[in-house]
Amino acid sequence: MRLRNLWLPLTIIALAGCGDEGVEELPETPQLLVDRTELLFDTEFAAGTYVGATTFNTLYIENRGIQTLELNEITLSGPSVFTMKRPEGWPETGPMKLETYARTFIEVAFKPNAAKDFEGKLTIKSNAANGDTRELTLKGKGIAP
Repeated sequence: MRLRNLWLPLTIIALAGCGDEGVEELPETPQLLVDRTELLFDTEFAAGTYVGATTFNTLYIENRGIQTLELNEITLSGPSVFTMKRPEGWPETGPMKLETYARTFIEVAFKPNAAKDFEGKLTIKSNAANGDTRELTLKGKGIAP
């Protein structure tokens, strides 16, 4: 009869053994984390994007510091085949603020107007202690339909 209720103490003991091992210590200063260093548009296997068609790529941004990360400016340079959608919640004036572990996304579209290779640059300016300016390369290839 007493064995039926043995699962509760065993569960408590098992959970007590789950400490905070492996928990990373966050730096005090804001830290800009992006999920990649370049955005590629259908360039795998020497493929490309048909001229006139649109493909999308999304960049993940997160604050891995205790202090607030301020995204001051996000700019796109290069040919007009690349367009950018600002993150949701971007204020009309001033920086976008991300608290600890807060994240946002930047969507970039590629719509080639010719059958050739295209290259651009996405620049993020912030108050991050691990680099106040981050530049990412944009690469896409237009192919004839």
